[in-house]
Amino acid sequence: MESFVLLILFCIAVCSLGYGLWLRRPPSPAVKKKMYKELEARAKEGDKEAMYAFAELFYKEKDEKYYPMIFKWVSILAAQEKDPAVWLLLGDLYASGCGTLRDPKRSLSCYEQALSADIASGRNTDLSKEAHDYLEKRIICLRKEVFK
Repeated sequence: MESFVLLILFCIAVCSLGYGLWLRRPPSPAVKKKMYKELEARAKEGDKEAMYAFAELFYKEKDEKYYPMIFKWVSILAAQEKDPAVWLLLGDLYASGCGTLRDPKRSLSCYEQALSADIASGRNTDLSKEAHDYLEKRIICLRKEVFK
């Protein structure tokens, strides 16, 4: 009887693990394409949540074909918001040339905007201490590069 119960528990554990792995599988290219089209439609309507979702794609996907779309929506969001995290991402996009031409001056400007917004809010933003320190280091490096 005990071995039967152990066998049942083992089967449940294996099935649960398999189901969990199945849920984490990446979506197919067709599903991704549909998801991004729906996300873009929402962003075109002014949905800020959809625009933020595009910002997250930069960190999750690391796929160059999405960079122009990510750059577009992050730029629009940055123009509307004083969110330092958005300005930080826009600075990263300009610094790396993802979705746009590499532009150290604009990158520096975005990083300074992010740092200003973070400081002006009394550091009550979503930026972590590490992100704040990263901004300061990037600003110093870019100032050296831009103002040679």
